[in-house]
Amino acid sequence: MDKIKLIIVGIVAALIIGLGFIVRQQHIKINRLNENLLVAVNNNKAYEAERDSLKNNSIQFQFTIDQLNHSNDSLIKRISSIKKQLNLKDKQISELQYFASINNKRDTIIVKDTIFNVGVAIDTTIGDDWSQLAIRAQYPNILDVDCSFKNETLVVMHDSRVTIDPPKKC
Repeated sequence: MDKIKLIIVGIVAALIIGLGFIVRQQHIKINRLNENLLVAVNNNKAYEAERDSLKNNSIQFQFTIDQLNHSNDSLIKRISSIKKQLNLKDKQISELQYFASINNKRDTIIVKDTIFNVGVAIDTTIGDDWSQLAIRAQYPNILDVDCSFKNETLVVMHDSRVTIDPPKKC
């Protein structure tokens, strides 16, 4: 009789442990699916914003490390090259961010006197990847200047363990 009770208790304990293991595995799977869903929803919103060509709004994409490593996008390749330059492992990276902004300033000067000869119309642009200066001069007295500056910033956030005071050996 005691052996039967012991076998029944053993079977019940094995079932409880087995069910606990299954619940834990399903919990991990649900968390991973929720993470993937969050990334997909966020990327969908970013693609919609990009499609609609919204001005002065930030566009945020979220990618997994695997997606970053297999992407052919030039910006993502540049971000990945920075990651390699810093010798960061994939598991150390918590976030990679890229910010770009363009600032414009336009000004027109109208002088009371005539400063150009008849028929003068100057239109020139001086610039590179980061800045651009457009100057327009027009008869009789108009000088128009348009400056724009591009600012790009790449932010890498990562975790690393550093031992400050290593344990002393006895």
